[in-house]
Amino acid sequence: MKLRFWIALGAELLLFGSLNFFDDWTLEWMPVRFVGCAILCGLAYLIAGTEFEAIKQNAGWIFWSATVALRLLALPLTPANEVWRFQADGVIQRAGLNPYRVAPNSSELSGKIPELARIPQNDTPTEFAPGAEALFRIIPATDNALAYKLTFGAADLLAIALLLRLLDKQTAAWLAWNPLIAYSFFGAAHFDSIVLLAIIALIFCLERFAPATSSRWKFALGSALALGAAIAFRPVCGVLLVSTFFALRRYSIALTAAIAVPVGLAFAFRFPFRPDLFGDFGHVSRLNDLFWWLIEDTILPNWHQQHYRYDVIILIVSVAVALALARNWRRGLLWSLGAALILAPVLHAWYLVWILPIATWRRAFAWHFLAVTIFAYYLFYNERLFALPWHAEPWLRGMIVLPVLFAMTVTALQRFQRPAAT
Repeated sequence: MKLRFWIALGAELLLFGSLNFFDDWTLEWMPVRFVGCAILCGLAYLIAGTEFEAIKQNAGWIFWSATVALRLLALPLTPANEVWRFQADGVIQRAGLNPYRVAPNSSELSGKIPELARIPQNDTPTEFAPGAEALFRIIPATDNALAYKLTFGAADLLAIALLLRLLDKQTAAWLAWNPLIAYSFFGAAHFDSIVLLAIIALIFCLERFAPATSSRWKFALGSALALGAAIAFRPVCGVLLVSTFFALRRYSIALTAAIAVPVGLAFAFRFPFRPDLFGDFGHVSRLNDLFWWLIEDTILPNWHQQHYRYDVIILIVSVAVALALARNWRRGLLWSLGAALILAPVLHAWYLVWILPIATWRRAFAWHFLAVTIFAYYLFYNERLFALPWHAEPWLRGMIVLPVLFAMTVTALQRFQRPAAT
């Protein structure tokens, strides 16, 4: 068993490090090689995570060595082009302008933002949420993404350290060793590690609140502030409000802080209160959704990939799920956010990291399996594979969803057969 663990962990580190050979996506077949290598790395991770549960000796040393090694291997990877938008938004703010009203290519910024061509949506004011904009303002502009990687990576490591206050190392490894986590922050430099940290802080405070103690108000307020921070960066995290309400019960008045944090930031930044529910430019294109294509590719075609009022449906369904699980707020947190991701009209790979802390805490490992297959999303960077650019074909949806459904079916059958065998 130990031999299988070391082989799997070594394979994960080797394959993850190999991603550095395939990160130049200006070359046509590099995304294909990147995805193939990443999925193999993910399979090794699944085996390593399973086998690590039996490792007791030196578990702490192994846990942190592998966690840090993965992130050091990710550091040289080419960042996502969103980083240059983060930087442009910061430059706009430091110039005394409002990023919600001024686009990076504005004449008011002539000469202040270099290499406009590499900035996505450079002719459109920002759609990132106020929490993210506040962070972009304080990160200095440079010629590379290292400052962003280190900032977002520090939040990632802090989140893992906090998770260890809740879970044993064997369980926490499912989050810490997940290739999607290491790549998204230390590699691609997405800011969602802040959301990850906020959600883990929310869980931590709620778990400390649950026992009857004299410091309940402290943990109630802490959970509210953590949830408010998550909403300030990703408004969709507001779907967690109802389950948190049931967790806090008569202390739920503290949740006014969860609303006050994003609203206060919105007023401070003169936010126009018309953000995308997911807090970025998701309204620009439909991409990689898990559910709506079943309807739109069959009975109700959506030829132009338009965005209908999916945000309203997401909110209604997520609230309904939370209400149905009112007596089990822990499951409510998992499935209210899970419903939002399943119903999202756009599912970028890094969106999935939001639910992974809750899935790790609840041991809902199907989400970790999806975190492996979701790497197929990066095939979109080879546009010749698709009849329509950035429009998922059935074979790609099958690559992402079918292995997860198969794993869920096998797990369900094993649980069903277990009582019969006893």
